[in-house]
Amino acid sequence: MTKGLRPLIRNIENKIVLYKTRKFTETETDTFVFRYEDIDDKILELIKDTAKSKYREIADIFQYEFEDKILVVIYNNTNLMMKTTMLRRGDPPIGVYYGDSIHILNPELWVEKSEGLEYVFCNKGPMLHELTHLFTDHVGNGNFPMWFTEGVSLYFEYLVDGYEWGKGIPFTDTDTYTIKELNNNLYGPDQYRAYTQSFRLVRNMVDSYGLDKLINTITLLGKGHNMNEFIYLFEKV
Repeated sequence: MTKGLRPLIRNIENKIVLYKTRKFTETETDTFVFRYEDIDDKILELIKDTAKSKYREIADIFQYEFEDKILVVIYNNTNLMMKTTMLRRGDPPIGVYYGDSIHILNPELWVEKSEGLEYVFCNKGPMLHELTHLFTDHVGNGNFPMWFTEGVSLYFEYLVDGYEWGKGIPFTDTDTYTIKELNNNLYGPDQYRAYTQSFRLVRNMVDSYGLDKLINTITLLGKGHNMNEFIYLFEKV
């Protein structure tokens, strides 16, 4: 994707999101605009605090700050979230990055009461993952394959929250995807394994070359470099 095209697409998608959620209640902080349906005040404050915390963690690593406020849309209706974010298949997610904005499902709808809502949302919820997509998209100008951005977001979950996607899943030569296969079939029949490999590709790259190398790679992609220039960094799973 050319350097100037991705921001244009983001802007168009954002206008669609703003229109579809125009009847939502809205509140702002220094960094975010939150749009939401009916939601408990304590839950809204939890989401605000988590967004602020995760943003700071990611911004410090990327050394990148957003000039405009980031839109976060909170839903009580999974079908509406799917429609707004143009998802037409699969199980409803608890978080989506789409249209230059973060979309999350009200945690009261998916966190088991026995687990502790605040802990689960802060440490296992979608905010960090989706915000990392936002940063990667802006810094890298969308100039990367989907397995890469998913791998980066999953790596940040591992780095910041200590959550390891696919922990304990072994890979053999017969069930390992090539990078070409990940490019073409990330959302195939074994999506969990494809995501796991994407995460491990990024994690192993950072283990070998350092976190600064990952951020620099994303930055160079945003300046128009081709992903093929960096494939050697990810050749081993």
